[in-house]
Parts: sequence; C-alpha cells; structure tokens
Amino acid sequence: MFTTLDSQPQEWLLNNPALLHTLSFCCFPDAARARHWIHTLIPKDLNGKLLKWSTGGPQRRVQRRRAQFIEAVSKNYDAFDFTVHCISSTEGQISTFANALFLQNLTNIGQEEDAKGRNCLIFKINDQKSIRMPALRAAKLIWIYFCVKYMKDVHNLEGFVYSDWFSNDTTQGEDKAVGVSMVNFLLSSTGVGLQLSIAKSPASSEADLLSDWFAGWSNASKSGMATPEVAARFETLTERQPRKIDWIIYECHLEIVHSEINAG
Repeated sequence: MFTTLDSQPQEWLLNNPALLHTLSFCCFPDAARARHWIHTLIPKDLNGKLLKWSTGGPQRRVQRRRAQFIEAVSKNYDAFDFTVHCISSTEGQISTFANALFLQNLTNIGQEEDAKGRNCLIFKINDQKSIRMPALRAAKLIWIYFCVKYMKDVHNLEGFVYSDWFSNDTTQGEDKAVGVSMVNFLLSSTGVGLQLSIAKSPASSEADLLSDWFAGWSNASKSGMATPEVAARFETLTERQPRKIDWIIYECHLEIVHSEINAG
C-alpha cells in the first residue's frame, strides 16, 4: 500500500477552540496508481503544473479550479481503486489530545517558557537528546500522530506512508524536518509500527497533492467555509460509497489517548 497524507490548515494551532483542522489520507495500491490519479484529477495551470487546493488568484478562478476538481472526482468515482479517509478535529479537541498525552507521560514530556514567553513542550528522546517546540505547534503534531494511530487501529494502515513537510519544518540545518521527526518518534516509541517518509525536495514533489485537495475540500465543507454547493457535493460522495471516501470528527477519549512513551 502507498499512502499519502496532508492537512488543512497546515499551520500550528491558532488559539481558536472552534477552528476545524482536517487530515486526509489517500491509500493507493502502489505509487504508480497514486501518480495516475494525481494527474487525472488535479487541475493544472497554463504551464501544466499541478495546483494545490489553496493556490491563490482571483476568487472566480479559484472557484473554477475547485469545481473542475470536484467534477473530475465525480466523473471518475466508480473507477477509483484507492480510498480516502478524512479526519477532522477542532482546536479544542486537538488541545485535549495533547494535554492527555502530556499528563500520561510526565517523565518523558516537560514544559517551560521560551525567550518569547511562549509555553513549550520538551520531548525526551534519550539521555542526550530532546525535541523542544512551542505548545501550539506540538499539539498539532501530537494530533497528527493520533490520526495515524487511528488509521492503523481502524483501517489497518500499512506499507509506505508519504507525508508533506509539516508547517515550520526547515529543509536545512541540524533540526531539519523536526515536525515529521517528532511524529515518527511518537509512532516508534509507542509501538504503532508506522513511520512517515518525506521528499528530499518538497517544492518539486507531487505525491501529497491529492491528499491536499481532499483535506481542503472536506475541511472547507465541514467548517462552513465552502459554498453550499461545494459542501453538498462532498456530502453526496461520502454517502454514495463510504468505503471509498469517508469523513469523521475525531474526539479525545481515554481509550484512544493511552499511549505510553518509551524514550531511549
């Protein structure tokens, strides 16, 4: 299985408890089929470059591109040999996930303020190394970890898992891709048995684009930011054949969150 994931919005939490975040997983038989569907469904610019859901421009042009994508999905839906799983949580729910993990792992996760007065979480990797980041960024990454764990537990996710570079990750220096590294640390230290891979050059990668479009479409539809027609088209597809495209609102429960971190 070849799986890609991406989220909307991409940034860390904005301190808005009602704001919805959505992570989309697209699960393909293999990388070749992923590329086929990416190039079949996603709109391109005049130079043939694949676009993102959030690609800017005049509003009329943005709406036209999104309508083109929705029409392509509807037209090809019966031929899909891949599945789409969209997982959404509000920032309030995401904060609950992060707080619960913190309280269950006090020996391996600490807190302190940085020079700007922001609350930070410190994750102990081993006796010599730790990952330190602002709590609003860490909370989003912890939630992504729980979404991947959900996919493993509920949908038996396995194989190669490809991710976009996470927000605020840098491609250079000693701490490059620290966000992806933190999610992988949580996955390995709690025995989930999955690891995320990323492109060496994120700007030139196409693999995550279909999950980007489904994350954008579902997030806009479920948060009330999409037009009624766009939201209704997403609802119709999830009802048409839920085994192909599904959406859930993901809330924090103790049986979900219990994940003891084994540092070292």
